[in-house]
Amino acid sequence: MQIFKSPPDLTGKWWTTIEIQGYTPELDDPSHEPASPEEDAASYDSELVGRSLGKVGKGAGVLFVGTILGIFFNFLARLVIARYFSPEEYGIFNLFLTFLTIFVGIGMLGLTNGISRFIGYYMGSGENKKIKTVEGWGLLLGVISGILFGSILFLLAPEIAPIFSAESEFENYLKIAAVTIPFYVIFRSILSVFRGHQRTKENILFYSFGRNTLFLIMCLAVGVFAFPFAGVIWSMFLATVMMTLVSFAYYFLKHPSISVRSGRFTFDTSVGKRMLMFSLPLVLVDLMYQVMGWADTLMIGIFLNPDSVGFYNVAKPLSVFISAGLSITIFIYTPLVAGLYAQKKFRENRIIFSVLTKWVCFMTLPFSMILFLYSREVVNVFGSAYHPAIVPLQILVIAYFINNLMGPNGATLTAYGKTKFLMYATCFAAALNIVLNIILIPRFGIVGAAAATALSVVSMNVIKGLKLYSMSGVHSMSANNLKPVFSTVISGTLLVMGLKLTPLPGLVQAAIALVAITLLFLVMLVLTKSLSDEDRDLIKMLEAKTGIKLLFFKKMLDRYT
Repeated sequence: MQIFKSPPDLTGKWWTTIEIQGYTPELDDPSHEPASPEEDAASYDSELVGRSLGKVGKGAGVLFVGTILGIFFNFLARLVIARYFSPEEYGIFNLFLTFLTIFVGIGMLGLTNGISRFIGYYMGSGENKKIKTVEGWGLLLGVISGILFGSILFLLAPEIAPIFSAESEFENYLKIAAVTIPFYVIFRSILSVFRGHQRTKENILFYSFGRNTLFLIMCLAVGVFAFPFAGVIWSMFLATVMMTLVSFAYYFLKHPSISVRSGRFTFDTSVGKRMLMFSLPLVLVDLMYQVMGWADTLMIGIFLNPDSVGFYNVAKPLSVFISAGLSITIFIYTPLVAGLYAQKKFRENRIIFSVLTKWVCFMTLPFSMILFLYSREVVNVFGSAYHPAIVPLQILVIAYFINNLMGPNGATLTAYGKTKFLMYATCFAAALNIVLNIILIPRFGIVGAAAATALSVVSMNVIKGLKLYSMSGVHSMSANNLKPVFSTVISGTLLVMGLKLTPLPGLVQAAIALVAITLLFLVMLVLTKSLSDEDRDLIKMLEAKTGIKLLFFKKMLDRYT
């Protein structure tokens, strides 16, 4: 493993980059099959585990702040749209965003993972000259594919629009989405290059923070100055185009560490073909995730009306907050587990997997409980007209917390080369989602859509979790993970029931409960004796990095563990 520092960027800061010496081997390479728990029980490198958890903790801290800010600004933008425009118009916006996201996901051709993986591959193998070839092919294929799929949506817009909305303007909105697609695909390709170089700040700077902040400001201007609703659609277009151009300029002009190390652009067809052949199978996996993510919105638009789409998409974005902790961890964990896999450190990864899952639950359980127990008060922020979103929100909260509790099983299976299995699992879950939506939406409305999504998400996680456990013994269902979760749920629910007997306003109660439940989880970690030596190392690292002295918590650790 080599650690070096890149030259200072525009802010004058030095950014540490970590190269993992070792690359992900070819998929399904039998020489890299995980050992059984018994086979590697004796080989446990505690120092490696500590270093690995330290890297994830350090990188996740930066990503967590940036990602949460990005999600928060995105939430505020949706709140602005919901407040200044009707539920029907808010529903139209979500349909527009659905088609944009689906076509961008397909247009990426699986390169989101392919670009970053092959950059890491050649970094690990020492073939640095090929890195620029990967970058060149990634950007070129992104341009071609973005234009192609943007053109397809533009041509299909007159046929698609009447299916989802009687508003004639919806066709024009789809055409705006079509023009946005090439920029969005290039934008994501550039971010994948940065990720391949083990850099995280660009994703925060340009996407999580930059694009979402621009969109929020533009939406606020549209609402305050009473511009037509089309201004919201154009705001998404302008925010995406502007951040694409900025990131493109930054990549070529302000990033010497990449250009110096990687050399000049070349277009070796063998490298391009290999990367494309690796990436294309992942298109289906990405597409199935897109189907699971947006099938409910599309089918609500078909079976019900734009108002219902608007109601449902108050509940769904709120659930994204719950997924943030796991998504952040995966961003750092994926290259880490690839390096461990290359070194055949399977037992170490089992420990890291379990510890990270525990702390993801710590980050997300308090907020999940607030969204569930104070769902009415949370939805009221959007306005009383959005009360139909209350029950769907509660259902989705449960599903996405279970998703967190299962841990980063998909990322681990990918690193272990089980992409075919992932493809089958996601196809099954997507098909289940569609079938359940068809059955449940006409009968139960948006509650049925939430139930369909919840059942498909949980089913997919169970399938992936069982596969991962059967082949490697990796799982998150240990007593040390489950005891603090269930004890916090019980004690936290009783606490909220007591708070609801007070005359305090609902949102004030929710704020108090959020702090109290967070503290309860920490206390339960100690009282249930669920902290391992690795957890202690993480706490020490947190204290050292933040400068916050956790004296009370450490005294509890010494007394009860």
